[in-house]
Parts: sequence; C-alpha cells; structure tokens
Amino acid sequence: MIMSTSQISMRYPPFDRDRANPENMERVICQIHGNPISKHPIKIGDLSSWHAHWIPSTENENQKQIEMGVIGYPDDRVISKRHGWFIKPDPLHKFSRKVLPYGVFAIFSALIIQAIFGSILPSVPFFGDLLSSPVSIGPLDYPAILFIAFPLFIVPIFLRVASNLRDIRKQRAFSNDPLDDIEMELDWTGDGVTMRILNLPKQFEPTQARLVVGMLVPERDAVLDVIGRDSGGQPPPGLSTPTPVSVIALGESDGTSVGESVPMPSDMAGSLLLEPLRVYHSGTWVSLSSIHDSFFLPEPEEKWPGSMYSPLFSVHWEVQMIGKKIHTDSKEAKAGANPSSGEPTDIGWAQVVIVPPRDFPIKIERMPLSEARDLDPIGGWPISQEIVI
Repeated sequence: MIMSTSQISMRYPPFDRDRANPENMERVICQIHGNPISKHPIKIGDLSSWHAHWIPSTENENQKQIEMGVIGYPDDRVISKRHGWFIKPDPLHKFSRKVLPYGVFAIFSALIIQAIFGSILPSVPFFGDLLSSPVSIGPLDYPAILFIAFPLFIVPIFLRVASNLRDIRKQRAFSNDPLDDIEMELDWTGDGVTMRILNLPKQFEPTQARLVVGMLVPERDAVLDVIGRDSGGQPPPGLSTPTPVSVIALGESDGTSVGESVPMPSDMAGSLLLEPLRVYHSGTWVSLSSIHDSFFLPEPEEKWPGSMYSPLFSVHWEVQMIGKKIHTDSKEAKAGANPSSGEPTDIGWAQVVIVPPRDFPIKIERMPLSEARDLDPIGGWPISQEIVI
C-alpha cells in the first residue's frame, strides 16, 4: 500500500463559536502518514480564522508526526449518525436560544443593581418606587426589580423544555409507526449527483432534495494527542470535558460540542436527530416533481474535495431529502407534532454519497459555517410543494 505524508493545519469552530475568537484558539498542526486520498492541496478558510488545510508535503522534524488512517468512505459510527430518517426540530428551540442570553443578562443586572444601588433606587424618578418596592411572598420580602427580570430568564427555559417534549413526542410517534428505508441509486457525474428513487414508503411524500458537503467534528482524542494534552486533564478552549452518556449526538459524548448540538433524543426512537454540520455548503434544492423520474442534484458553487475520513480531517457528502409523513391512523395523528389537526409531519431522509478524489487543488477563501447554536440540520426547511405521483 502506498503511503504518503501530509500536513494538517486546523482551527475547527466549536459549537458556540460566537463566543470564541479563532485567533485565541490553539491551532492543531501536525504531519500524518497515511493513504494518499488527496494528492492536491485542500485549503478551506484562512489561517488567521477558522480553517482546515490539508497539504501534501515532505517530512518536517519540527512538527508532530502521527500515523493516521485516511479512507474514502465513512465507518459505521458516521453512518449510524448521518444516514436514515430525521425529524424537523421544533421551532421553539431557535427562539428560546436567542432569548435566553438576554434573560441571563437581565437577572444578573437586576442582582447587581439591587446589591450596589438598592439604597438609592427610591430616589430615581418615575420608576424608582416601583423597582425598590418589596414583594412579599410568605414570610419573606423580595426586591421588585428581580420579579421584573426573572420572567425574562425563566420563560426561555420553559420554552426549551416544551420544545424538547414536543420533539420527543414526534420521535415516539415515529417509533410506534416507523417508515421503511428509502432505496435510491446515486451516481456521481463530476459536478453533482444523479438520483433515482427505487423504493419509497407509501406514507412518505418527498418534496425536495439537495446535495450537501461539509466537515465532520474532529475526534477529541486525536485533537488532544496533536496538541499534547492529557485526555483527562484541562481541555483546551473549544472543548469541554467528556459527557458521561453513551447514546447521544455525534460530537457530543466526547466533549467537542460544548453544549447541545441536537434536541433531546428519545430512547425509544433511535437516531432521528441529524446533527447540523458546522462547516458545510449545499447545492440548490431540487423539486421532486415525480418519483418515477431521475433527478440531478448539483454540487455547491464552491468546489470541495472528494470523500475522505480520518480522526482529524473528514469531508462528508450526503443527499438530504425532505417531505411529509402522512398519518393514516387517528391514534398516530394524536401522537404527532400537531395532535389537534393530525396534519402531515415534516420529516427528512439523509443518505451518504461517496465522491471520488478531485484531480485539482481545492481553495475556499472563507470557511462556510452554519448558524451558531442552530439545531436544525437543514438550516431552515423550504416551503413544501405538492408531489405529482
């Protein structure tokens, strides 16, 4: 087997990257010895910001040398997380995550104002008496300013609980009446994928599909090994300590997500939560006008490398198809996302695509990032269109 040496330089964005400065993040840089999946340079992003560079090179004794397997197809772990049915997360997730920081700011501000300026609040014109008046609950009195700020803090938490419960209901409804897998034929044409649906569940009506390419989260152990840190010690910025849970999202159990990357999973439903790719480009949505036709799904405008998987540097391609699950049973409809009306449920299908290596260098000026802390793998579901069967 032919072996080669390549240099990897990477600053992969953490889950909550809006609160992280890439210039302050430790850069992962090393030389790996592995299979020559890509013989041409791959440069995604600028070195001063979030980036992932793969440069075929000669050995450099000043850089860390590691042996690493690099393959052109995903392993079972990746397939189990990025292949199959997935649900549309409840829209309350996005709203509550945007509002929660303001609630935290409000409650801390109220505490600081009460602690430092509590004695002079009554002298403030207009609102001073209102903010300083005590509120009696049982035998204790509480500052009124806290009761003004507290709802801004607690309401987003209740919304998150409600959205997680609604997602769990969707997953359990699917588990009670699961759909068969979709069978499709995918052929890479050089600038996209030709898709032909071979077998489709009767309860599923597809509406649109697209081709997506992105980078998977680097494995925690590989990152710590390169930067020379102990897996049980203090993690570097961008990584959290490992989560003591065995069945959760890809990139969550090993502490690379620094927070929820998907909604709350149901232990009854299996893998119905597709983790959003933090780094990705997508082709345009293609309307599936008839399930009996072949469809061409174009690649993104930016050229990406072919499929390659390793503990540090992974480029993943997949087809995402969305549509509606039709509820045929009234009991199932009551357990679905809209129990009052029994309307069809938004659901999607993801399938891995193997793209051969490119025969030209890859250069993407700016690393394409998904919306920070977004739980939706689609990044906003397009308006569904009726299918013609």
